[in-house]
Amino acid sequence: MTFSEGADKLRAVNRAFGTWLRAAHPAAKMLFLAGPRQVGKTTLARAALAAESAPGVYLNWDVPADRRRMLSAADLLEDVRRPGARPLVVFDELHKMRRFKGWLKGFYDANRDHCRLWITGSGRLDLYQRGGDSLVGRYFLYHMHPLSVGELAHADRPLGNPERAWRAFAEDEPPPRSLADSLQRLLRFGGFPEPYLRQNATFHRRWVLARRQRVTHEDIRDLTRIEDLDRLEMLVELLNPRIGAPLSINSLREDVGVAFETVRGWLGALQRVYYVFAVAPYSERIQRSLLRESKYYYWDWSEAAEPGARFENLVMSHLKKACDAWTDFGHGRFQLWYLRDREKREVDALITKDRTPWCLVEAKRSDADPSPHLLRFGAQLGCTRLVQVVESAGVRKRTRIGKSLVHVASAGALLAHLP
Repeated sequence: MTFSEGADKLRAVNRAFGTWLRAAHPAAKMLFLAGPRQVGKTTLARAALAAESAPGVYLNWDVPADRRRMLSAADLLEDVRRPGARPLVVFDELHKMRRFKGWLKGFYDANRDHCRLWITGSGRLDLYQRGGDSLVGRYFLYHMHPLSVGELAHADRPLGNPERAWRAFAEDEPPPRSLADSLQRLLRFGGFPEPYLRQNATFHRRWVLARRQRVTHEDIRDLTRIEDLDRLEMLVELLNPRIGAPLSINSLREDVGVAFETVRGWLGALQRVYYVFAVAPYSERIQRSLLRESKYYYWDWSEAAEPGARFENLVMSHLKKACDAWTDFGHGRFQLWYLRDREKREVDALITKDRTPWCLVEAKRSDADPSPHLLRFGAQLGCTRLVQVVESAGVRKRTRIGKSLVHVASAGALLAHLP
């Protein structure tokens, strides 16, 4: 595949997310686009600029000339001002500017009637939604995730609502494309566009190592005061065999040789730079539930070395993407949890809608027999959407046990109907 062919494909697979934004985002609000480095945010922003009928502005804080221009007193709209026009202005990685919120508030308040603003970043822009946010009410936040089965299967579809997605899965609505190949490629190469599109094992290994180095050194350095990068690297190495399992910070503290609060702070930093994400245990209405230990998963699930952990990571990443998309685009507040009690009965995923249990999902590589834990926790929570997904292709059955109906299906059959 040539570079230009890869770029063409990348624009095509990002088109779905761009379509969702164009349909849902009000021009009067700033658009905050958050997500991991190299997931396609800049490509999407540049594509949006290219699609404009009039010139716009793109400035990247990581580019010295752009940074100097933003810090100067220059009129950033001087070259694109037109009577009656509102050109698109993109500020990339702006969150790295000290006190960027105050600067952006001033720019927006002065120019809100003269331009439309996109702010993109890989440093957890959502942190700035918390208390004391001087930008509150001025923007909507959207999360951009790696490629998924649904995005590859339905490149041009609008974002559907969650109930429609469930009905499509439950009623066996067929996706428009073969899923098995896409799922296996995603498992092998991950969902980040460049390694996925190249589909070259050597390139993929080099890309993963380079991204890990950049995230754990440059991005961590830019956003935190962590200085002991050698021990941070040790922590990163120790995470791999623990992916998908309840994580004991005490155990990590002993292995790394630092304080409990230090490990907790480092894990928080790795979340802020989109290296891992945490899934907390759900405890409401669960008898003898586990209350404290979260599970951690990679944003790039292809880093998980063990095949079972990698498959579970892929499934959990797809579910997190669905929760973020449905929340960002106004379908409710969707959250991802896991279930585990003190008898070690466990279900991999619970999706809640506005804190109410909405769907339970268990991931198995090949076991097509319904997990009894799905039934147990489903009954406790009053949740009737029960799904067990398997990596094996061609699996699709429904098993009724008492009043409960469990869907057992190849993973692609469910994931194709998610964002």
